[in-house]
Amino acid sequence: MFKRILATIEYLVIASVIGFLLMVGVYALPKARMVNNINRSRPLLTTEGNYRYWAEDITNTLSDNFSDSLMEDIAINPNTGNLLYDAMINCYVGWQDTSNSSEWLLRVAGGQPFYEGYEQVVYGRYWHGYLLWMKPLLLLFSVPEMRLINMAVQLALLCWLMILLYQQLGIVGCLTVGTGILILNPITCAMTFHFSDIYYNVLITCIVMLRHRTTLQRRNDWWKVFLWCGIGVAYFDLMTYPLVALGIPLILYFLLTDNSLGSNLSRMIHYSIDWVVGYAGMWVLKWLIGSAFTGYDLVTDGLGAVGLRSSGALENVNMEYLNVVSSNVQAMLTKPVIALLVLIVLCMIAGLFSRKFEWKAQWARLFPILLIGCYPFVWYFVIRNHSIVHVWFAYRVLAITGAAVVAILFCFVKETRRPHEA
Repeated sequence: MFKRILATIEYLVIASVIGFLLMVGVYALPKARMVNNINRSRPLLTTEGNYRYWAEDITNTLSDNFSDSLMEDIAINPNTGNLLYDAMINCYVGWQDTSNSSEWLLRVAGGQPFYEGYEQVVYGRYWHGYLLWMKPLLLLFSVPEMRLINMAVQLALLCWLMILLYQQLGIVGCLTVGTGILILNPITCAMTFHFSDIYYNVLITCIVMLRHRTTLQRRNDWWKVFLWCGIGVAYFDLMTYPLVALGIPLILYFLLTDNSLGSNLSRMIHYSIDWVVGYAGMWVLKWLIGSAFTGYDLVTDGLGAVGLRSSGALENVNMEYLNVVSSNVQAMLTKPVIALLVLIVLCMIAGLFSRKFEWKAQWARLFPILLIGCYPFVWYFVIRNHSIVHVWFAYRVLAITGAAVVAILFCFVKETRRPHEA
């Protein structure tokens, strides 16, 4: 345990140093071509507005152009020229006379001079790791072109993941992880950069787990996967639905391994702690490093944001726990999701009658997966403000519950014809 604690500290220090150097590196990139590509995107940015449904009034089809524009604003922000300071303070431009973030962005790209109502907003409490891919892409592509690239990469990773799942876990693995991904809505994730980082984290983590399953099992290195997963979330994410990057890989872990109930419960607790330590540790290190290089008190800023998003009350907003939960559940239960769950149940029943499945309750897997399926409801209790204010994307945390429900259904049965394991 002592060696594991030392290794955790070592990995966090290494990750923060590398993360810091990479951020300084992308802040050194010239902005002229980035600004030009933002201006090329003007027709899109001026017509879509802050938020846009690609399917009328269906919550999980709502794109977050507001946050995307803010991210692009940070990418081209007219900084001070001090690389270390700028890379840690991460300012964006805000105008007090408009709530349209695309207008802020286009004013920056158009070289709008300083005037009354203009402000540089410090946003240094996050690492803003998405800039590692956003800044280089903006050198070469417009925003619509970047969306196409985003979609292509995500589709390739999803296909790779599904192939690996089918090879090692058969239809059970595909349906379990696939249900979670359906709830995330891959199309919306492809069209919204703000939602993409957690989706990438889930896809890549699951692929690593499947590709290196034997090595991880032999070396007992599963805990490192969850630690680095948490570190990656803290580095790249802007507080969207981070818990999904723990929940879905953790469910996958229990489908891949075969241990006793006591061992599984112990591992569930330990790996969850590893993820939280990676997530919280990497986040706090940004506050400490940023404060050291900028003189700005990012620790107080970060703790204030955590306090606000956890329990901060808002006027005219019902912050009661049951309202938070019911609002998110309603946002998740779209007709396609309900139809998929019904279809899965019918397929399982058909499999039982056709003798492709047989009853075999796998209690050692069932109970920890059941507990993981409850993680979102703990999250909604703790992170109450964020979960109700941003319900239209915070509901995605329930992808964990959706995946857990499917996994639990199949914990009661097993395929009588197993696919070849890779």
